Amino acid sequence: MNIALAIMYLYPNADPMRDFRVQNNGPEPVLRPGAEEKGRVRYEIKPPEEGEEPIEGIHYRYGIDYNLLTEGEDYDLVERGPYIALWNLDEPQPTKAELQAAWEAYQEAEANKPPELTEIEQVREELAQTRIALTKTYEQLQSAQDEATGAQLALVELYELVLPLIGGDV
Repeated sequence: MNIALAIMYLYPNADPMRDFRVQNNGPEPVLRPGAEEKGRVRYEIKPPEEGEEPIEGIHYRYGIDYNLLTEGEDYDLVERGPYIALWNLDEPQPTKAELQAAWEAYQEAEANKPPELTEIEQVREELAQTRIALTKTYEQLQSAQDEATGAQLALVELYELVLPLIGGDV
């Protein structure tokens, strides 16, 4: 499931750069009980002033050095997968079930969406529509010419009938 696309499907006006952040850290180490003391290392931040007692968080901090530990014995690598790391929308953060439903709806909507035409296909489609319109116009013109020709023939026949009556030569 693509969480970002599911969120964008649920909240189309959301800005993925500002309103939410989806993160995937890959496999992360999870310590087993008792391994913390084995891998604990003191990191110096800054030396204390003369006569000053070192304070944790200011002069030093403790961390875990995974090089001192054995994978599978002291810690395991666990894949957490993608998750919502930041949520700045006024809407409540969606649950996994809501995200899954939105993802399925998004996929269905994408599958039912008509395919986008390439530029050449668009030009071909426009050309086909222009040909259809031109054919209709030509047929209308041909019909109008046929009507005009018929009207002219009727006038000629009428003229030939009326001319002898008024004393003219045919």
